[in-house]
Amino acid sequence: MGRALLLLVLLAPMWATAQVPDLSGYEYWFDQADADNERVFVPFTAPGQVVSLSSEQLAAAALGVGQHRLHIRLRDQAGRWSSTLFRSFLIHPAGPFAVISGEYWFDQDDANRQSFNLTPGGSVSITLNTPAGGLSTGQHRVHYRLRDDHGVWSSVLARKFLVTTEGPHELVLLRYWSEPVPQNPSDMTEVPITPAVQVLDIVDDVLFCNWSSTGQTDVYFQLQDNHGQWSSVITRGIDVDAVSAPPAATTISGPALVLDNSAQTYTATTVPGASYYVWTLPTGWSGTSTGNSINVTTGAPGEDGWVVVTAGNGCGLGDPDSLFVTITGTGIPIDGTTGILLFPNPTTGLMTIALPDAEGAERLQVFNAQGAVVRDEHPAPSDRLTLDLRGAAEGLYTVRLHRDAQITDLRVMLRR
Repeated sequence: MGRALLLLVLLAPMWATAQVPDLSGYEYWFDQADADNERVFVPFTAPGQVVSLSSEQLAAAALGVGQHRLHIRLRDQAGRWSSTLFRSFLIHPAGPFAVISGEYWFDQDDANRQSFNLTPGGSVSITLNTPAGGLSTGQHRVHYRLRDDHGVWSSVLARKFLVTTEGPHELVLLRYWSEPVPQNPSDMTEVPITPAVQVLDIVDDVLFCNWSSTGQTDVYFQLQDNHGQWSSVITRGIDVDAVSAPPAATTISGPALVLDNSAQTYTATTVPGASYYVWTLPTGWSGTSTGNSINVTTGAPGEDGWVVVTAGNGCGLGDPDSLFVTITGTGIPIDGTTGILLFPNPTTGLMTIALPDAEGAERLQVFNAQGAVVRDEHPAPSDRLTLDLRGAAEGLYTVRLHRDAQITDLRVMLRR
């Protein structure tokens, strides 16, 4: 017990010697004025381990208007100094102050700042001359600052704004998607708005083409006007029913043999899911339609070709169907080399075939528009043949002549 007490007595003086001395004061100076006669030492009235400088009054009256820097360090009772700390501060001129002018610029074009004057004591109202800035349509940023009558500038402020084109504005394109990504969603669908409109009922005019997302889905919409400007993104929860382009068109009905420059009608079987049809006609023909039937005017002799129809909807076009149509009308063979004539054409049933010689034709066949044989005979040799179709139905017929191992087809229209 005696040794333990002695140890405590011996340690006590050592602990007292290792204590940190109290802080005795501080000194400060401004800017670069750190010479011995420029630094100001301020002693603490109550030295201690912790001091507060928040209420200290510093002699800064000799400093001019503008930016300055305060340097300060502490000293303890052993005469040791702390590291030097510093703080920057600004001295403003004495008031009153009046805002008298300012300047602004757009985006990063600070080399072309526009100045303006203000009435002292009045409200600050700035009209921006956007055409003078040569700003394009879209989002921009204006930077501006104010200056008082002492020549001091404020901090630079900035505001975003949007430059739009003058109207009228019409909606020309709709795009929508469901994938919640900031850029390039994989299921984005774009649909032209034809004709352009000012109001669009989005729910009724949307097709969700080949979407993998079905059922209740958050769908994002955006509209573009005729000036290339996009709307904000609109989000709607929609019960999605996925659709696709319509199936292939099938079976065009109409004559396959027609007179030149005649009026004809062709009709395609209605295709499920189709909202329109695209018709393609041979060169020289005329006619337009977006339905499954089209009225046409045929071309000149020799302008044979394919009548093609394709069914479509907002998701695209299906596969086409086609019908090859041959034109006739003069009774002169298409190659123009045999010299065989058929007249009258059109006919009410009785017609004459003029041959270039008395050898006539070894065989004469007549086919209707469906390709069925309605007459097959071997006429006697003569340069004039009479053909009687008065008992046949109205329509287009092909008269085929076999002579000298050569076949000549003549088209004739039977009308009552």
